[in-house]
Amino acid sequence: MNGAPFFIIQNVKASMVIESVKRFQEKESLIAALKVIALDEKERMRGKGISVAQSRVQLAAARQRRK
Repeated sequence: MNGAPFFIIQNVKASMVIESVKRFQEKESLIAALKVIALDEKERMRGKGISVAQSRVQLAAARQRRK
């Protein structure tokens, strides 16, 4: 395989897809990130979000803790 997904067709329909582990993991990471974004957007719409300034303060604090 060259990294592209491999489709198995049965009765003129795709019945299975085989893909590399790396591609699968990347896809799963993307799905997880999209779920987090969707949940955060719901919270924002409910008025439970934080301001950009507060977010920047939290990010700066997190970066300092990692050092």
